[in-house]
Amino acid sequence: MTDLSSEEDMADMAGELMAAKMEAAKNQSSMTHLLKMGSFQMEIVPSSNIDVEKLFKETISDLYSKFGEEVLKINMTDIVKQQESRNMHG
Repeated sequence: MTDLSSEEDMADMAGELMAAKMEAAKNQSSMTHLLKMGSFQMEIVPSSNIDVEKLFKETISDLYSKFGEEVLKINMTDIVKQQESRNMHG
């Protein structure tokens, strides 16, 4: 059997968790949209001034028209360099 104070504590924690989730949902600027295509990567911070879907479609179209199917190929040398630079501590 639990006492009343522990039930109130649990209710408080649940309320705080719900409030934190609602605040995170409102603050979408902390999240980004990511487009990865081959070795190409583009990250966009959401904004009411940016139509992300349109921007990504235009970017994909532009990249494909300039590079053809080459844009889909992955350059493993670049990926290894990126991973190494992430693991370095300065």
